[in-house]
Amino acid sequence: MTTPDGAAGGRGAGGTAAGGTPSGGSPPDGTSSGGRGAGVRASDGRHADARADARADATVADVAVIGGGIIGLATAERLSAHGLSVVVIDERGPAGGVTGASGGLVRALDLSAAHSWAAEGLDRYLRRGHHGRWPAVRETGGLTLFGADDSARAAEGVERVRATGHTAELLDARQIARAFPGLTPPEGFTGVYEPRAGWLPARETAEAMLRDAGSVTFLGGVRALEIVTARARVTGVRTTAGLLTTPAVLLAAGVHSTELARTAGVELPLRTRSVSFCVFAPRGREGGGPEGGGPDVPGPLPTVLDTTTGGWLRRWDDGTAVLAGVPSPVLDVLPTVTRGVSAAEEERVRAVARHRYPRLADAALVDGVTAHDALAPGDVGTVTAWPDPYGLVTATGWNGGGFKQAPASGRYAAELVREVLA
Repeated sequence: MTTPDGAAGGRGAGGTAAGGTPSGGSPPDGTSSGGRGAGVRASDGRHADARADARADATVADVAVIGGGIIGLATAERLSAHGLSVVVIDERGPAGGVTGASGGLVRALDLSAAHSWAAEGLDRYLRRGHHGRWPAVRETGGLTLFGADDSARAAEGVERVRATGHTAELLDARQIARAFPGLTPPEGFTGVYEPRAGWLPARETAEAMLRDAGSVTFLGGVRALEIVTARARVTGVRTTAGLLTTPAVLLAAGVHSTELARTAGVELPLRTRSVSFCVFAPRGREGGGPEGGGPDVPGPLPTVLDTTTGGWLRRWDDGTAVLAGVPSPVLDVLPTVTRGVSAAEEERVRAVARHRYPRLADAALVDGVTAHDALAPGDVGTVTAWPDPYGLVTATGWNGGGFKQAPASGRYAAELVREVLA
């Protein structure tokens, strides 16, 4: 599972790495300044339950985790389970960035990676974490659509899912339409259906991970400014609240990881890509809509990922609406997460999603979020232990697919950090 990381240069190139689909919310990790102080301060109380005895003057830790998204929290939970003192730094709080905007889709299938982290992640989510306290997977089933020229990949996907111990079956377009009457895949399309796949509420799942990591100190309202090194080793993290002394840093701050890694002499060539999420309320069976007849999502609707467009959809929380997401071709956008979508983005998402789920053609828009994905070269996320500076581990570039892999990538990142400390 370890390969040389060819995606990043800089003085740290050549670390040990392993690689890793679509994800409203508030701005992501590290986008605004925190307060000042003489030493790192604990959270302002909003996340005090993360550690009942959190020291207000915490200045030393075995590990600093920069980034309170799903990857950072999954790693922190595993490190804490092994008895290490961990401080998580994220001024926006748990899942305050792109994790909070994630669609939370989970499935075993992931043809973009050589490993089976998505399958391992689904297994852990179905078990509700290591202590049975995470939110339960909404097992609506998961359907991954492949174009007419891609049926061989679909067949390969079924075999790969089954090889991990999960159930999957190959469906043609007519079988899909019979099983899920609202969906209309074109003739020649095939789908990999996973009956135990589905989705999770992303923010609540991240917060449950943090609760499981009972000994972790979460520094909300604090921004990481610099990874401090000496003699090619990590020695600490300088923050807006002071210096945290630590021999190991797990950097999982999304696209903001680039600027922080550069302070340690490591180049992480990450780019942003715009992505919009829309909540549509389909009109009633009699065409009444929300004002007449009520919104209606008839019949079973699995989570759907269309590999031909990158678009996806799932039932919204209350079952009366549909959440749809479509990545944009627009790159290098500002790394923000904002409530609402423009009229142009609404129509772009609708135009893609309605071809697979026609009820969205005239559905009312009831909510939306404009966010971004962090892209790495090759569109494959990696977990890397860098030899220079020794003590730095990065987990970045998930291309919107970090949520489903988080339990596995967090486990692996924690293993690398423990090796560093050993």
